[in-house]
Formats: sequence, C-alpha cells, structure tokens
Amino acid sequence: MAKSGLKAVRALMALGRHPKRHANWTLSVAIFSTLITIGLVALYLMQETTEFP
Repeated sequence: MAKSGLKAVRALMALGRHPKRHANWTLSVAIFSTLITIGLVALYLMQETTEFP
C-alpha cells in the first residue's frame, strides 16, 4: 500500500516537470469526465437517502 502511494506522489511530481508547450486534451477530458461521473453518482446516492430534502 505504501509503495503505491509513493508511486502516485512521484507521478504527480513528474507532471510538473514537463514544459507546458500545449494542453494535453486527452488527459483534460479524462479528468473532467471522471469528475462529472463522480458527481452524478453522488447525486444519485443522495437522492436515495431520506436525510436530504
């Protein structure tokens, strides 16, 4: 578990090293669609609970 955490931290640090020549649209779209999917799942789960009006 700790090894995978360190790999993730190293990967995030490596992202900042590359020069910003152009936007990586594939990565941007993947991140955006993942956030939208997580948001929709959260809304669906909140709809099923009776705690929220």
